[in-house]
Amino acid sequence: MAEVGASGTFCPSHMTFPVDVSFYSVSDDNAPSPYMGVINLETLGKRGYRVPPSGTIQVTLFNPNKTVVKMFVVVYDLRAMPAGHQTFLRQRTFSVPVRWDSTHTPGSSRKALSLGQERILRYLIHLRFQTSRSGKVYLHRDIRLLFSRKSMEVDSGAAYELKSYTESPADPAFSPRC
Repeated sequence: MAEVGASGTFCPSHMTFPVDVSFYSVSDDNAPSPYMGVINLETLGKRGYRVPPSGTIQVTLFNPNKTVVKMFVVVYDLRAMPAGHQTFLRQRTFSVPVRWDSTHTPGSSRKALSLGQERILRYLIHLRFQTSRSGKVYLHRDIRLLFSRKSMEVDSGAAYELKSYTESPADPAFSPRC
C-alpha cells in the first residue's frame, strides 16, 4: 500500500492506494535487484488527484506488515504550466560511496566520490501531472516507483550517502494534452 499526500497553498486529503509490485532480478552486477511499484490513479477518474500548483508531494510506501519501506518527498513548482497541458517529474536517489578528505582532521567533512560507476540507483519516483481547462493541477494516470530490497549498506560494509536529483522535461517543459 501507499499513502499519497500533497501540501502547498492547500492540503488535499491524503489517500491510500494499492501498489502493484514486480521484482526484477539483475544478475549482471552486484547491485541490489530492484522492485518496481505502480500506483494506479485512474480509480479517481480522468483528472486524478488534485494538488497545489507548487508545493510538496509525499508518497509513503508500506510493506504488507504496514511498516514504512520508503517515504518519497518531491518538491515541485508547476505554476508556469498552462491550462490543458501535461508534464512529469522524476526523482532519482543514488547511494554514493563516501570517503574522508585527504586531511582527515577533526571537523573535516566527508566527500562523495565522483558520480561515476560507483553510484547505485536506490530509489526512483515518476510523477505525471496535468492541468485542467481551468488550470487546476492534478497528479494523473499513475505513480511509478523503483526501490531496492536491500539495506543501505552494500555487502562491502563501506559508508554510503544518498544523493537525490529531480528532473523534468526542459524543451518543451510542458506539452499539450491530447
